[in-house]
Amino acid sequence: MPAATGNFVLDKGYRAAAAITKFYAVKFSATGVVTPVTGNADLIAGFAQFGVTTAEIARGKGCLTRVQGVTEAVATGAIAIGVQVQLEADGRVSALVGASGKRIVGRCVGAPSTNAGDRISLEVDFNGGVA
Repeated sequence: MPAATGNFVLDKGYRAAAAITKFYAVKFSATGVVTPVTGNADLIAGFAQFGVTTAEIARGKGCLTRVQGVTEAVATGAIAIGVQVQLEADGRVSALVGASGKRIVGRCVGAPSTNAGDRISLEVDFNGGVA
């Protein structure tokens, strides 16, 4: 399987309100502050490009977030190239299922997944609405 890759158009740095996992979706918790996604219909700020621990937050480390372009994203299962993806409650993504009530966050443009935990190349689109 080819390795997932990213290609930024815009990455933005934010303060982190809680520990964040690399390549998981994050949402705003306040102005200029992001936190992990907690629901599959959350409005997301983007995808974390690096992990941030609680200890690192205490030392001032923030969260670099991909807001435009292609990011790596962690899949919950099989996702084929070209398929739209939806948000899961833990910040990972899955293949779009019609009328799921989950937020559509983009489409797979490379490195399709076959197993949970695989990383895909995701073209981010935060204007996809809710399935």
